[in-house]
Amino acid sequence: MTELLRNAASGWANYKGSGKMAALLLAALAYLWFTGRGKGQKALLLYASLAAACCVLPVTAALLMAYQTKFYDYEWIWSMVPLTAVTAYGAALFLAQQWKKDAGGWRRGLPVTLLLLLALGLCGNLGGDAGARAGRRAEREEAYAVAGMLAERYPGEDICLLAPQAILEYAREADGRLRLAYGRNMWDISLNGYAYDTYDRKTSDLYRWMGWAEQSAGVWMPEEDREEMLATVERRAEDAVELGVNCILLPAGVPGEIRERMEAALGTRAEDMDDYIVFALF
Repeated sequence: MTELLRNAASGWANYKGSGKMAALLLAALAYLWFTGRGKGQKALLLYASLAAACCVLPVTAALLMAYQTKFYDYEWIWSMVPLTAVTAYGAALFLAQQWKKDAGGWRRGLPVTLLLLLALGLCGNLGGDAGARAGRRAEREEAYAVAGMLAERYPGEDICLLAPQAILEYAREADGRLRLAYGRNMWDISLNGYAYDTYDRKTSDLYRWMGWAEQSAGVWMPEEDREEMLATVERRAEDAVELGVNCILLPAGVPGEIRERMEAALGTRAEDMDDYIVFALF
């Protein structure tokens, strides 16, 4: 429960920082309640206000996350809030009031509408993360390129791939013939929400080791992680073979010691392939 409370508290901070829809909802609710113009939809406003409050307060947010089987991220609980409907309703009533003849008609309504649109534009991102989308697009392109190079280098082979997470994320999307040592649900726990099978310790250790190997390719990492990574090279190579992996992809920048010890443990020579080294067991 402590972990859920921590995630709920940080979740609200991250959620409101990634877009402006939550802020626009709160502004719409404040306008509708304090001006009394939302009387016709009082039930909707009351529900939206209570639901939003439950999502913001850490205790109630944690309970909602627990109700969703603890597998879903914080932002999913906002699906219970009619965010778009209430925001649009508040904006429509506000603009309708500005365009009334006794309020100035189009002379007031037009500049207010333009100012509102300008304010929305200055809000920038209304709910998505352009930087994250660009990063995912680059990862997808990289995975497609790697899948293409593997298909060209090993035509007709039944490939079971062990590679960095960014490659495995889109590998089967790029080439459905590829098999993976583990799938996206290894790192995206929400995908296991209705699953009863879990990965065994061997597969989980292999995933963690691959993360360390990727981190060692030019990025600083804690010394204890580096020591465990180097101490378990042969064991992880053995685990990969037992899981049916016949193609291991490592970043080209990994320490030379890993390359040499992997070659010895697998009984094969590593091949250079663009920004990666490949250990093929065909």
